[in-house]
Amino acid sequence: MKPDMFENNEEGILCVYKNEKWLVCIKNWKPDNDIMGIAHLEIHHSTDEQFILAAGKAVLITAERTGDRFSNIELTLMEQGKVYNVPQEVWFYSITQKDTKVIYVQDSNCSMENSDFADLSAEEISEIQDRARKLLAQ
Repeated sequence: MKPDMFENNEEGILCVYKNEKWLVCIKNWKPDNDIMGIAHLEIHHSTDEQFILAAGKAVLITAERTGDRFSNIELTLMEQGKVYNVPQEVWFYSITQKDTKVIYVQDSNCSMENSDFADLSAEEISEIQDRARKLLAQ
């Protein structure tokens, strides 16, 4: 028996595998993950999420949030073949480029019922864009 094989050659996210425990998705560049499209961060309240850079360049953003402000905003330039884990209750998002391909894994019960999005302020967006440009230029 041959193994199942999945791919995503389109713009955006395609969840390619799901069972009772895991969801595996392939994320290609999409406008809101572009450096000029970053506008918010997201959080999962009931699961960690793992990211693996398969191609291109990507920056993984992680942060804390108190009230209506983000703090401790970290930008990590992802390296191909390494697994990056974002624990539950940590705000995150990614910045990608047109040739980027990221694979991510999370609990199959992750949904908008146990996740949230929060908008970044104009100041936070500008700071993230400036820092991400420097990382992506490396």
